[in-house]
Amino acid sequence: MSCYLRHMKEVLDAADLHPEDKKERKEVDLAIREVVGMKPEDRCNVVWKEVKLWLQDENKKQHLTTSLKAD
Repeated sequence: MSCYLRHMKEVLDAADLHPEDKKERKEVDLAIREVVGMKPEDRCNVVWKEVKLWLQDENKKQHLTTSLKAD
């Protein structure tokens, strides 16, 4: 779960998300997985690989940030 969140400070700050405990990190993790089209049961490293692709594309990164704000 959420092994990659520490690498997403910029996106999380832009979305005004500051998960502080395990429950909040899990909620953010599941929201990110939903946006990038991954399943809750997918391994963290597989999800992070997809998320990295999204972060490298400005349009996808903006979509991810906007989607997280709405959740």
